[in-house]
Amino acid sequence: MLSTIADIADLIAAAGVIASLLFLSFELRIQNRETQLNNWRELLMSLTGFKAVTNDPFMADLVTRGHADYHALTEVEKFAFGLYLEQGIHIIGNFEKHTGKIPPEFTGLHYPIQNTLLDHLATPGARAWWSESRPRGRFLPATVARIEELQAPGARPVGPHL
Repeated sequence: MLSTIADIADLIAAAGVIASLLFLSFELRIQNRETQLNNWRELLMSLTGFKAVTNDPFMADLVTRGHADYHALTEVEKFAFGLYLEQGIHIIGNFEKHTGKIPPEFTGLHYPIQNTLLDHLATPGARAWWSESRPRGRFLPATVARIEELQAPGARPVGPHL
């Protein structure tokens, strides 16, 4: 009789352990999902902050002139425009690196992100800046390949609506 009670107690304890593990697994999934969403929200905020730089009329003018004719800028302006482009490459590039991990709530986000990078790098001024910056070796090989792809003749916006 006592051994039967002990067996039942062991069975209940095992069921409790299994239930605890299932609960922990469920909680970890929820936490992982929230972490992913927070990471994507932070990426979106960094992109929003980057774009907001041109809310300043001086920077908007500099970026507009830089995209039109990089070589017409002063050395100080070239420096600022170049850093602006680099920052955009790094911020937008972070989105592209994680495209395969986009949460369902952000499905389709990779199209506008790719098109933003295309807008950022396919101008005459960005091409001129790139021809000076590329030899400095400040970008990962995959980033260099992506920039070359975006600056290739015929690079076009992407997306289901196009």
